[in-house]
Amino acid sequence: MPLFLWSTPFTTLIGGPNDFYTFHQAGAAWLIRGNPYNLTGPASGFIYPPTSLPFYGVFALFAFQQASTLWFIVYFSVFLIALLSLVLTIEGERRYVYVLLAVLLLLTSYPLLVLMRWGQSDLLVAGLAILSFVGERLNHRFTSAILLSIATLLKGPAVVLLIYFVIFHRDLRYLGYFLISGLLIVGASLLVVPVGLYWYYLTIVVPSISITLNPAAQYVASYLLLGMIKLTPVVLLAGTCLFGYFAFWVGSKNLLFTNHRTLSVDGMFLMNVLIMLQFNLRSAYYQYVAVILPLALFLSVLLMQNVKIEYLSLVGLSTFLMNSVVTPDFGPRNFDINVYPFEIVGNVMLTLGIIFILIRPASIIRNVKAH
Repeated sequence: MPLFLWSTPFTTLIGGPNDFYTFHQAGAAWLIRGNPYNLTGPASGFIYPPTSLPFYGVFALFAFQQASTLWFIVYFSVFLIALLSLVLTIEGERRYVYVLLAVLLLLTSYPLLVLMRWGQSDLLVAGLAILSFVGERLNHRFTSAILLSIATLLKGPAVVLLIYFVIFHRDLRYLGYFLISGLLIVGASLLVVPVGLYWYYLTIVVPSISITLNPAAQYVASYLLLGMIKLTPVVLLAGTCLFGYFAFWVGSKNLLFTNHRTLSVDGMFLMNVLIMLQFNLRSAYYQYVAVILPLALFLSVLLMQNVKIEYLSLVGLSTFLMNSVVTPDFGPRNFDINVYPFEIVGNVMLTLGIIFILIRPASIIRNVKAH
């Protein structure tokens, strides 16, 4: 807990240039009609879509220290709203179990400490993705698609969640909503963002990041391929497509056992988040904050079922590996993002566990009617 309290915006301020400093300077460059992708020095390396520039430009209106505090308030507020909004989709005593688990995972999350130290945007994107999930659950699909579009245009990997929303649920109308809302947002941004920046981003930035390894990368292929960068994007795309096929197969074969449908659906959404992290070329440890709420949701429904202790132990160990850390350099002023890859092990373990419960629920949950 002391480390959690220490890892507030103040560690961002005393820690020197970080990722939010890059966002802040990119927004400042946009305000003066410069090219945010051509910055040098500590602010170099801005790789996010041009649509995000007006958003970061708002923070650039303030001095860096004030902007850092505002940034913390914004991304944490969105995430807390998402945490509480999920309660609207839950009934009965499970609500209290979910809130308790969500708060527990939040307060014990090492990825969260790393994110807050480096000022990244993943907690904000995760909050928007969860709000999108809530919108879909409450049958507000267009609102859900808008929120997912915003998350994608702030940080691209969120687009992978379309596998859950479109392929798993076989909902092409949702895809239409997503594309329309995305085009409207991009079109509106063209009023203030020069077309030249979009062209520069698509022709220079995107190709460069697709062939550049992130030093803090934490994805399966980075260990399996031993740095063979040319094969990495192919493997990541193939893995994502394989999951898409699995999601479609699960839905079309009606493997969602009727008396535990909530567990299946929540498990599939969590699995989509896990796959997004496994097969993302620039996935880093702090991005595992995206797991906190989907995992709390899955655990809350799992604990309400008559689940075998062996399976609960597997899920518990996976949770520990993804939410904790083993690192050679640990301290309140220097949260290390180059950690041992135990979160990948936990990710793979939990992914396999979800696959198993989707295919053979009767072997895990007692008194379930398997199809």
